[in-house]
Amino acid sequence: MRRFINSQKMVVLLLLLGSGFLAVYNLDGYPDFMALDEGFRLYFARNVTEYGKWAILTQDGYQEYWRDSTGLLVLGSVIAAFKLFGPSLWLARLLVSVFLIAGVVTIYLVVHNWYGQQAAMLAVALFLFFGPPWLNSVTMGRCVYGEVPALVLFIAGCWLWSHAVTQPSRFLLPASLTFALAVLAKDLFAPVIIAAIVITSVYQRWRGVIVPPLCVILPIMACLVAFIGWSLFQYIMSVLSGFGHQHNLVHLSLSRVIVVSPQLWFQNTKFLYDNGVLFVIPSVLYVLFIRKTNIDSGFLVLSFFLVVWSIWYIGFSIGWPRYAYPIWAVGGIMLAILLDDLRFMIRQYVKKEPKRLLSRLAYPIFIGLSCAIIVLWPAQNTVRRLFEKANNDAQMIAQYIDTYISADARIVSGQWEIWFYSSRTYIPIPAEYYESKIAEQVGKHPFAVSHFTDMHDLRAEYIIDGHENQVVEMVPFSSLQDDYELVYQNASYRLYRLNP
Repeated sequence: MRRFINSQKMVVLLLLLGSGFLAVYNLDGYPDFMALDEGFRLYFARNVTEYGKWAILTQDGYQEYWRDSTGLLVLGSVIAAFKLFGPSLWLARLLVSVFLIAGVVTIYLVVHNWYGQQAAMLAVALFLFFGPPWLNSVTMGRCVYGEVPALVLFIAGCWLWSHAVTQPSRFLLPASLTFALAVLAKDLFAPVIIAAIVITSVYQRWRGVIVPPLCVILPIMACLVAFIGWSLFQYIMSVLSGFGHQHNLVHLSLSRVIVVSPQLWFQNTKFLYDNGVLFVIPSVLYVLFIRKTNIDSGFLVLSFFLVVWSIWYIGFSIGWPRYAYPIWAVGGIMLAILLDDLRFMIRQYVKKEPKRLLSRLAYPIFIGLSCAIIVLWPAQNTVRRLFEKANNDAQMIAQYIDTYISADARIVSGQWEIWFYSSRTYIPIPAEYYESKIAEQVGKHPFAVSHFTDMHDLRAEYIIDGHENQVVEMVPFSSLQDDYELVYQNASYRLYRLNP
């Protein structure tokens, strides 16, 4: 017994060291700090710490901060850290990477408790590396998003809930609070967690297992309180900062979260297919309907969470790749269970037929191919990216503007990472223009843009052409080349002066 405990401690220590390296090495260099949500969120956090207003500072004054689905657990931690130590990309990402490290240990302990050590080790590896290298847990766990913290807390909540079903007096309250914390990390999780718990309780009743009603009601109430509380908090803070138009922001948020478009159904399905999601389908079907032994209630919640999230992503989401992340992260855990059961069946076959050549070769071939294809190849692909040279283009253009461009020059930019690094304020791409472009891209009728017709209506003198301008095409690249003067460029950005 003592040897087993010491072995477990050694495994957990190795997991802490390994995941710590994956989470922290070159933290501010990979991935590139160029995503709109991360840049916008960190610039907002910097504004809150410097000016004390729940708003975005632009060259035309304060602008209302859109309703953020990344919750208070993440955003509040970043604001507090900035207040204590000063704004820093490395610091903000470090806070999120702590959840990645905690997630590795949590998944190992939870899956070990459910299915054994071999399955737990494989689940950890697939949680980290399964999926596209730019969208797996190692990469997502380095960015200031809420998905990884929410998923880690949700998995811990599933484990607590599985015990609450049999011991509600001891585990139900901790399980409900953990689910609520997951929602406070990413409020998109709220409806999916609720649906997964309800479906699990119905499914278990069909199998003859009764889930106490309170074990369904209390977690649902906790998720709703967390979701509504975060929404009200943002509304109140916005009103106290002088804004009262949150209904527009709610509409803007829903226009991304609930989108019904046949064009998107095809695109979303193709995206998942192209990136290997077919591995997930047989795994989750096996866990839910074929595997007859040791079907834990908490693991069923995790399984049905994956099913509900996949249906939402394909049928109702805007289809941004980041929204698909939980499909690979949770799907990797499902795949680990399937592969571990296959390993066990092959091992049993080897024991029964020890003299056959096929029997002797089957086990090492299966282990070798599984490790090479499912784990080692994606792992080296991700680790190799951690050693790539950091992209400092945002700092360089920010420094150029701060040094050489007149302090009162009006510069349009949708590149919030430049706002974060610069001492200047800029003119954002108007929200209604952005909303109209998104509607157009997903096949919906574009919204009317009423407040301006071209760049001159913004009284702009310069525009920064980067990833966001290329996405929304406020000014197409062809027009920039023909009608504007290039002032500065590096690999990621161009600064243009508008001709009179």
